[in-house]
Amino acid sequence: MLDIFDRRQLDAGASWELPAYVKARRLSPGEICAQVAASGLIGKGGAGFPVSRKLELIMSQAAGTRHVVINGGEHEPGSAKDRHLLEEHPLTVFEGALILAHTVSANVLHFAVPESATGALEALRDIKESFMRSMKPSALDVRISPVPETYLLGEESALLEMLNGRPPIPRERPPFPIQEGIDGKPTLVHNVETAAHLPYILLHGPSRYRALSPAGLGVALCTFGPEFVNSGVRLVPLGISLHEIVMGHGGGLISGKPIRAVQTGGPSGGFLGHDELDVPFDHASLQKAGASLGCGVIRAFDEDADLILELSRITEFFMSNSCGQCPGCRMQTQVLHRIMQQTLAGEGSEKLLAQAPIVIKANAAKGICGFIRMPGPPVLSALEKFRSEFARDHIKHHAS
Repeated sequence: MLDIFDRRQLDAGASWELPAYVKARRLSPGEICAQVAASGLIGKGGAGFPVSRKLELIMSQAAGTRHVVINGGEHEPGSAKDRHLLEEHPLTVFEGALILAHTVSANVLHFAVPESATGALEALRDIKESFMRSMKPSALDVRISPVPETYLLGEESALLEMLNGRPPIPRERPPFPIQEGIDGKPTLVHNVETAAHLPYILLHGPSRYRALSPAGLGVALCTFGPEFVNSGVRLVPLGISLHEIVMGHGGGLISGKPIRAVQTGGPSGGFLGHDELDVPFDHASLQKAGASLGCGVIRAFDEDADLILELSRITEFFMSNSCGQCPGCRMQTQVLHRIMQQTLAGEGSEKLLAQAPIVIKANAAKGICGFIRMPGPPVLSALEKFRSEFARDHIKHHAS
């Protein structure tokens, strides 16, 4: 498939012409928003919010200082797409960020990059210097900030707290970052991949972008797990079946065994069984099926996989990464992990497993941020679809 992030698909000549950004500066904010809306682009950070709508919301704020933050703090287990873009296509990311900043009349553009991504940080700093020399920007302040390797920084209010010099802990909303973000000013936060789609859309138009998918939905970067023949980061069309994604683009499993379950979207995604792989691979369809597009991680498990072991790893991840400020979140993540550990150790029971949905339901609306809802889908979907196998493999001597 065409790599829409490759500069050969974007540059009309010398790299510092930044053709998409030059074109954007000739368009009004309304015209840019219209093209983005027509492309159907949604945010690639996981929530799936329409990019054009987010642009409109910040543009509706009172005139004055505005910030744009490009979040490259990729901390989802198994995800490598943002690191791939920052290291392989930093100029495309930078150009997309400039387009966002121009569209919303931002005064400050921030790049939040994991401190371990030293190559990406160096590349962005070099690009910034060349940009400042060559493009003669009006008054845009570009800041490149190394950020710690912590999952919480994927939550935008926690990231903004850190950029404001405070502990990276999610804050209550409203106000939303678009209303009050960095220094109390309207702040637009977008994922690295979201920014990287914009140069292609601006240069080639929304219709050509949509046509990259047979379903007319554009494309997304996905990270296929190590169990796939074609593991790693791949650009895939949205709207095709999940079966075509895992068997065609992923190449099937290295083991050669039939797929028992698939989890999309990272650790918070629900599991789908082998008989559910006809679901279209797009945000709305996956969500309706109880799964998620999320950050684009795709994991698959064959008939020999132990899903209780996988659930134990998932619940441990959420327990370890809870910031702890919400009692319900602390309690839920600890209890879920204890249930999975006990079951994995052969000390579980049907009665114990039955506690998981009760705990999840009781805490669903008790958190400051969305983190409290994340452990639910993988646990509930696995218990619903593979309960008999858990009983066979882990609690056969503990029937209640």
